[in-house]
Amino acid sequence: MTDYVIEYRTLTEYEKSVKQGAYEFLIMPCENESQLVKHHRLLHSMPREPFTARNKYGFITYHFHSNADTFDYFSLSLLAQVAKNPPPLDVITDLSLEEENSILEDIDFQMDHQSFLQSTALSSLKPGDFYLDLLRQKEEKVGMYLLRLNSAVHGMLRYVQGTTNTGTSAKVALQGGSGVCQDYAHIMIGILRQQNIPTRYVSGYLSLSDNRDSQLHAWVEVFIPKLGWRGFDPTNNLQENDHFIKIAHGRDYLDCQPIKGVLVTEGDHKTSYEVSVRNSKDYNWFLQEQQQQQQ
Repeated sequence: MTDYVIEYRTLTEYEKSVKQGAYEFLIMPCENESQLVKHHRLLHSMPREPFTARNKYGFITYHFHSNADTFDYFSLSLLAQVAKNPPPLDVITDLSLEEENSILEDIDFQMDHQSFLQSTALSSLKPGDFYLDLLRQKEEKVGMYLLRLNSAVHGMLRYVQGTTNTGTSAKVALQGGSGVCQDYAHIMIGILRQQNIPTRYVSGYLSLSDNRDSQLHAWVEVFIPKLGWRGFDPTNNLQENDHFIKIAHGRDYLDCQPIKGVLVTEGDHKTSYEVSVRNSKDYNWFLQEQQQQQQ
């Protein structure tokens, strides 16, 4: 088990005072079989505390509303300590090819996983949009195919920030030849869903071991018959491991946006954010960090 201390900070400054505002944040690490949130705290600049709710997939969201108090900036900081176990990496089962196909083609199975089989505007792809050898081959078991596809999608784009945005579809990213993590995820989702393989978009934090800045990240989870959901990261050609800290999953990016907002204001604004993911088993360090933030 690895302990991580995660800090998410954001600051938005407004040219003119905001008269009304509503924000929704989806940034809290979730709890599942491989990760546990030990402690967390939220600091912010709003005069009122947020209310928490769960979205349609069961993940925690923070909601801020301001109708009476004007403000010129909004700041938020989340600090969380998460214990992470390595998720399962097995992708090959003892099922026969026929048994795998029978499960994927079963109408009850497809109804149960309908949300993650449907095409969306961001993830929609047709066979003519990519090489047909990226489809699952006739004698290829699901697990081996996913390893191959993960590697293939990794090579389909150049990782270049700023060439796409949050509204860029998988097809447009493929045509441009470059993108970021959400584009890789949407492409892999688009290829898999049309083959009746349930796939979901995942948002989270990634702890990097090569001294690069930690970051918000996107990857996919794919349902493998008999095994269940397994994580794949086409951006880095990796299977999900204990460096991946999940926030939420959904059909595509729109279900997993870290922040949504509606404002009544005039003029321009500037938003910045930073993410820090630190490997730490020392809870005293976490307490010291809390005290420093509150001073």
